[in-house]
Amino acid sequence: MIKKNIKVIGSGPTGSLLALSLALQKCNVTLIEPLSDSELLNRDKGYAVTQCTRKIFEDLGLWNNIQKSSFGFSSLSIIDDVLSQSVLVRNNDLKSLNNNQNDIGWVVEHKLLMELLINKINNNEFIKKLNFDSTNDADFDFILASDGRESTTRKKWQIKYFKSLYSQKCISFKAILNGAPPKRAYEIFKRQGPLALLPLSNNIYQVIWFSSESDTKYKLEIKHTKLLEKLRNELPDNIIPIKIIGNISSFSLAKAFALPNLKNFKNILVGDSAHSFHPVGGQGLNSCIRDVYELSLMINNYENLSKINRKFFSLKYFLNRSLDIISLILFTEFLVSFFSNKIIILYPFRYLIFFLMKKIPFIRINIFSVMTDSIRRYTFKNKLN
Repeated sequence: MIKKNIKVIGSGPTGSLLALSLALQKCNVTLIEPLSDSELLNRDKGYAVTQCTRKIFEDLGLWNNIQKSSFGFSSLSIIDDVLSQSVLVRNNDLKSLNNNQNDIGWVVEHKLLMELLINKINNNEFIKKLNFDSTNDADFDFILASDGRESTTRKKWQIKYFKSLYSQKCISFKAILNGAPPKRAYEIFKRQGPLALLPLSNNIYQVIWFSSESDTKYKLEIKHTKLLEKLRNELPDNIIPIKIIGNISSFSLAKAFALPNLKNFKNILVGDSAHSFHPVGGQGLNSCIRDVYELSLMINNYENLSKINRKFFSLKYFLNRSLDIISLILFTEFLVSFFSNKIIILYPFRYLIFFLMKKIPFIRINIFSVMTDSIRRYTFKNKLN
């Protein structure tokens, strides 16, 4: 196999994992990141990790370490707050599909994940980090950009990008919550938008709260005690918010995707630089990691591709990922527009969906197996090793 020279732009979670997966194939990776390690660590947020992502981490030889830094949840409560309907997904619902794992999913804090990835990168002989891009693009077989939603590389390459902003905005923070059953995550659909609770430990949760722009602005302006009171009114009766930990962050929401680069097959956008969708369901990082896995497999198999597939490599990658990305955009759009509204005519259909999920395990299991394993199923047999 011919050793490849690859440039990766951006070393957030996606770019770091991409660099490590390519280094596993003994590619020479130049990783471009203007931010220092301490700046990369400075994000106070948590990521949901699905079963599909766990399998990818296992293939990359990272799962044992990541699992030690994560917190698993064995049940997920989905609540339609307007109609007072709920369904509980337990680990037994998915065990047969996920190698008898005791947990449905996991939550890992950004700082802990990045500490692990940075340490792996700094000790990898195939990865060279640069804070400033002084390289010549002609020296690389592939140039892969994972520099985020506001990607400067995407603009530099003049790639067509379709983007639509949601009217909702989001705040996110860590909080101590008492009263929730152990190892349970929540997705609560409110009129103004979803409210997610992701457990980081037995009583510390990442709160992800969606609402209108004006309401989000108000939440950011009031004192923590007032915000806790407001949160208390939105939670199930058994859950009591005690304290907010650290800072409160906010961000806008958009659905977007970029077309493939047909001018130069070796220039490819990966992760948030290529697509974004509503965070409901916690699929953001998971979709980025599936990007990493798909692209790594394709590069690993590059010598076996036909001439036409090599010539249109970026298009082939785009097509391979399109079903997953488009389905996520449509699915998250459906969840938000269908369950977070005041349209009374939809209420019977919402009742019906919850009734079917509660009464028919086959429907419940298959809906959530798609969420945890993705619509595009991968076979994991250490293909990257």
